[in-house]
Amino acid sequence: MSKRRTIPILLILCINTILMPVYGHTTIGRLNGYTPFYRSNDHELNPTNSFGTAHVPGPLGHVWPGSGYQSPFQNFQEPLQVAGNSYSPVGAILTSTPRQDNVGDLIFAINFSQPRAYITSDNPEPTFKYNNITLYIPAPIVDKHGRLSQDGFEPAGGINWAGGDTSNIITTLTADYGKIFVGRADMNDPFAPGWWVIRIIPSGNGIVFTPERNWGEWYYIRVNQLRAPDIAGRYMFKIFLGDSYPVKGQGPPLIWSAMPVENWPVLLVKGEVDPAIIYGTVKYGEGAGLDLYGKPVKLPGRVRAVGVACDPLTGRPTGRAVEARGYFNASAEGHYEVEGVAPGIYDIYASAAGLPERKVAENIQVRRGQSLNLDIQLEPGPQVRGEVHSKSCWGPIPWRGELPITIVIYDSDNYVEENVVCQSPINLTHAPYISYVSGNTVFGPAGLAAPNTPKIVAFPWEGPVSYYSYTNLPPFNDPFEVYNGVGPAQVWWVNPTSSLDPITGLGSDSSTFRFQFGAQRYYGAPKHFSGMIPQVFGTWIDGLQPGTYFVRAYVNGYVQTDISGSRFKDYYFTVEPHTLNVEFFIDLYSSGTLNLTVHFHDGPAGMHTKPVGGPDPGRFLIVEALDHRGSLAAFNFTYVTAQSTSAFITLNGLGMAGVIPPPDPRSGIKYSLYRYRGLRDYGIPPGTYLVHIYMRGYIQASAPEFSLSALDQPIATSISNCETSLLSTHMVRGGGINVTVYSVDWQDPSTQLHWRWKNTPAYILAYDMATRTFVDVIYFWTPAGGWSIPKVDSDYSTLPHHDWRIKYGSKASMLVTNGSTVLERLGPDLPNIPSTYPMQAMVSTVFMQSSMHIGFLYSSLSYRSLNYKSSVAIYPGQYAVTCWTYGYVQEGVVRLGDLGRCGVAVGLGMIADSPIKLINGVEFNISVIFRSEGLPMSLPSNMSMRIRVYDERDLLVAAASTSIDIGMVDESSSFGFFADDKKIFDAGCTRSPIPAGTLKVEYKGLAGLFGYVDPIAGTEAVRRMTLFSADSGVWGGSVNRISGAYNGGWQVIVEMVPWYNQDSFYPPPPGLLQGEVHQTRFKPILPYNHLGPFELMEVVRLPNVKLAGRISATVTLDMRGLITGRIFFHNMLGDQRSLSWATLTFEGPTRQVAYSLDGFYEAYLHQGAYKVTVSEPGMKTQNQSITIPDGGVTRVNIYLKPSGLPIPEYQDAKTLLALTSAILTIELLLYNRKRPKRIRMDGMIESAGS
Repeated sequence: MSKRRTIPILLILCINTILMPVYGHTTIGRLNGYTPFYRSNDHELNPTNSFGTAHVPGPLGHVWPGSGYQSPFQNFQEPLQVAGNSYSPVGAILTSTPRQDNVGDLIFAINFSQPRAYITSDNPEPTFKYNNITLYIPAPIVDKHGRLSQDGFEPAGGINWAGGDTSNIITTLTADYGKIFVGRADMNDPFAPGWWVIRIIPSGNGIVFTPERNWGEWYYIRVNQLRAPDIAGRYMFKIFLGDSYPVKGQGPPLIWSAMPVENWPVLLVKGEVDPAIIYGTVKYGEGAGLDLYGKPVKLPGRVRAVGVACDPLTGRPTGRAVEARGYFNASAEGHYEVEGVAPGIYDIYASAAGLPERKVAENIQVRRGQSLNLDIQLEPGPQVRGEVHSKSCWGPIPWRGELPITIVIYDSDNYVEENVVCQSPINLTHAPYISYVSGNTVFGPAGLAAPNTPKIVAFPWEGPVSYYSYTNLPPFNDPFEVYNGVGPAQVWWVNPTSSLDPITGLGSDSSTFRFQFGAQRYYGAPKHFSGMIPQVFGTWIDGLQPGTYFVRAYVNGYVQTDISGSRFKDYYFTVEPHTLNVEFFIDLYSSGTLNLTVHFHDGPAGMHTKPVGGPDPGRFLIVEALDHRGSLAAFNFTYVTAQSTSAFITLNGLGMAGVIPPPDPRSGIKYSLYRYRGLRDYGIPPGTYLVHIYMRGYIQASAPEFSLSALDQPIATSISNCETSLLSTHMVRGGGINVTVYSVDWQDPSTQLHWRWKNTPAYILAYDMATRTFVDVIYFWTPAGGWSIPKVDSDYSTLPHHDWRIKYGSKASMLVTNGSTVLERLGPDLPNIPSTYPMQAMVSTVFMQSSMHIGFLYSSLSYRSLNYKSSVAIYPGQYAVTCWTYGYVQEGVVRLGDLGRCGVAVGLGMIADSPIKLINGVEFNISVIFRSEGLPMSLPSNMSMRIRVYDERDLLVAAASTSIDIGMVDESSSFGFFADDKKIFDAGCTRSPIPAGTLKVEYKGLAGLFGYVDPIAGTEAVRRMTLFSADSGVWGGSVNRISGAYNGGWQVIVEMVPWYNQDSFYPPPPGLLQGEVHQTRFKPILPYNHLGPFELMEVVRLPNVKLAGRISATVTLDMRGLITGRIFFHNMLGDQRSLSWATLTFEGPTRQVAYSLDGFYEAYLHQGAYKVTVSEPGMKTQNQSITIPDGGVTRVNIYLKPSGLPIPEYQDAKTLLALTSAILTIELLLYNRKRPKRIRMDGMIESAGS
């Protein structure tokens, strides 16, 4: 290998475009078991593609790094990197180790493949539009034993995704962080249980692909500072557009309403610089039926290589524990690939759905670049059969109605979710998340309302043979299969009028329910529900190991006890090493029922009931029964109309809660609490219970006095099995607050002025003064619009104004609250959204609800506090009201939570009036100009802009971004962003932010916060979406003594982030999505977001002005210098490869860190001399000295030599820690969250849960 020298080339002129690496693009494609490639539609040049030399038609996902990765069996693109030749994958990153984090950035991109395939005579110029995107990123999952049941990526450096921190997510879809959400999917997510979920609602015109641009739009999402997984393998990223998931592979008819699964991006994570691959076929062993023995499995599964790394050069063990995994779906027909394997000595474990994991090979040594072919045999696990009997205290009885039933298998008699091994299938994609139905789960008086019927579902069997008459024709797929099915076809409902399935003998008859997990000698009861399988849905990847298992049957209104009902009864079975079949019986006893009547009263004077009243048609009534431990034992809700003086509701346990009357789209649906709170359908065990009741505007009370001491007194009742109890209780109307908001000047006495702004929301908040707790945000009701936030009108000076009911209708309410309207506004859950093209894709609210949790079923805290006090009623007491609206301030109110000076006393059944006076605050007019080397310049690319104004307390008092600002309220107004006099607003996607070529940007009328969520406060996005936005004005000085008046100055911060080049969406511009670093006087920058192209060379400080005053400022942004280039290394065969996630540390006037993506790197830096350190595990660290010119570009290509040393597990982490320690202050470090202990698996896996 010849020695190579790198020569830095200094360029004075800026370049317009930094080209991303040009490689073939590999996605997951369609996996199969056929040579030579084992997949199709994964790469543009794959000759087995269904649609020629391109990916399948439809939206197409990319991830960088990852460019250049190829299937290990392709032979159609250089550089060859194939198994059996010179396995050396391109576009891969190294794993982390328990003591050494490998950190870098990911950039996701979306474009459209083969749009012309959709052209028809009826639609010659199709346009494709999507109003949101959901991105699933694999996350590590630690099971109850502290072991990694699944690995994935984690945000590093104190970024708390679990808490909703979105600060490291930047996108061209929007610069409004109120539209970016992140969190972790729960373990019942149907697509990717336990994964990270990023959801973005685009600004502008949405994600569109248009014929006017030749369908050439690209959209980018940058996710900074992620920690690589510890476990090597190929990781995919699931992308869903428009809340839709595909229900079939891409083919006639074509899919366009969702991203085809074949087009999801993949990234290889490798355990060494020169890794190996283990591949082969998983087949049925001798324990399978004679018709299956030796055939490839057509089931999803996983292969694990667990061992100790070896020195790549000497082959000697190093002691570093290593693991690699490969997942395969049913269409792969048993073909598996465990990629990125570090040279080492391994034990091999394998499993498939219903085929338990076992060690299939041990002490296998693989060397660098080696391709090891290993075929595997697995045995089916045990079949589990059972019968559930409906009984009363006097013997067998018919089922109490048509009800869903769930059978759950646990590995312990501690019946908690983490001990769940397997459960019967429920519909996880659509509310109410209970057993499958054909149609919808709409109930009538006698059960499911016609034409809705229980749906037959089965294990996802795809052959290779028929094992019962439902699968008697090739290709032997079960016609009733679902991704979470567990056995032969059956319904999972009980029904007193049903009969058993004539083919399988399973399902319900009048008093018995028969079920089956697995099919003997074909597949056993499945285990371990995982989203890692390359397909839309998660599915099973394992089977039952020898051991003792416990079973519970869950049906609303039934308890699993002895005949007395006082003692819970365990049912269990034991699996021995060669057990083929298990059978048992379960008795369920009908529990007690409570029929409750609730009477409504207007006040403490007497027993007379009164109608609930409006202004809306009705309210939700929620009832909870708590046992002696305070645990929820029964739950139900109903809808009470405005004309009602009383309400009747039944409690018989958990599940089957509701219903809502027409015309609500959720009418007739009954809900289970399992998907929302983890509470499965069940009955009420015998005992004494406290019953709590909640409804807007009313407080539970004891009759007849309704004294203050009698409020919030739950009623006690005793419940016995098989009996019905009657109970009556009361609710008294609470207090109310009627608010009028005035726009006034700052003088004393004040004078009313017309509102300065038009159609801006006014968020009126009520607080309990005694506890300083938030009570409500006031909405008003109109028959046409429902519950709405009021908006100020610049033609008036009050809110509401004298023409209120002329504008909104005679039945519109004023600004009155008698308790939070959250129950009525949001309901129990979002209604299901019908799919426009159900044959190609289905729409689900799961994507939105993974981060939003909209609806009162998700948490009791939506209607009560932890001490069971109602949060939807106003109790007698003292209350404060505040109003938050753009451009205005309120005396005594500076920060959210301040109570101000508008107090009001409220009594039972009384409406108290409270005026609020708002004062016009300070306005800023900001001009921004651009310079390079001290000379004026125009913007080199389209960029978003964020303007922030801080006071001397480092309090953000005014802000706007090109995606959210006051200018978007009225497009024709003279307020907002102006780029060379052209108004810019609602920028996102194809709606340009500040365009390339702009010389000057002006912001006119920056008077506070309007719908603004800061990047470091992304957790506020959910509050803005579901409750209110803390819109506000800017406090200034005052000649009068006004509480809240501010006499200090302000500091202006402007940041710009490159989105696109001037005339094209691809390739991306230099510094793509870099620059959201949030630098203020007191808070640290966010180093992981990297410096952008412009910097504030001088601090911009503004002097104080009085309230209603205006002040102007000019901000000059200077172009930073850019360093860019490529990083290469040579693999074991001397072939050149690009290097991803190499760390570049720049030490000079500032200290910055960058990471390479597919060999490409770039960093914006302040001018000056720098020492550059380039490091990567397994490579020799290289140091260079460079000089960054003012506004210029420096190109440096870097070649790293292999160190010749294996990657150690306990490498000195000094270099890695230095990436942030010199920059992050103690304040930021306080947010650091310790990762859970990660223990590498060295044997059989225990499930992390269903």
